[in-house]
Amino acid sequence: MLARLRLIVINLWIALILLMLAIDALPSPAGLQAAVRPLLASLGIQQGSWNLFAPEPDHVNTRLKAEITYRDGEKRVWASPEWRTYSAWQMFTHHRRREWLDHVTSTSAAPAWEAWCRLLARSTRPEFEHADRGAEVRVIYQEALVPPAEDRPWPSMRTPIPYDSGWTLTIEKLP
Repeated sequence: MLARLRLIVINLWIALILLMLAIDALPSPAGLQAAVRPLLASLGIQQGSWNLFAPEPDHVNTRLKAEITYRDGEKRVWASPEWRTYSAWQMFTHHRRREWLDHVTSTSAAPAWEAWCRLLARSTRPEFEHADRGAEVRVIYQEALVPPAEDRPWPSMRTPIPYDSGWTLTIEKLP
């Protein structure tokens, strides 16, 4: 009897999660979406709008660069991956990383910037003990506008789109 009750509760929980995901991702009343989004966000499964194709497709490619100056004066540069050079399988397996890098630029992600900059300082120069101590990390955000689909001829997917010179997202001075 207890096992059956447990199974019913688990199935109801799964159904509730799927219902809330559907409310979040599909066209639903705004009030209903506003009610479920905080819970979904706290669970880490909020979908938000899926605007890859409609009503307005994403038309900006972004990349990040970090200029790291270590306490001994040495400088290193980290750059986000050139995603267009990745195979379809690599794009699939690195999707979450790509999404994280795309969202770390929002001001809501600012609390994570110092920890991320510490990681960059350590991973860019792993042989330097306590590389993140006393380092200064300047993160630069760059954009490239994807040409509209109406433009002909279509450029090759492998042809790089020119990025702007960028702007400084943050400068983290790591104590």
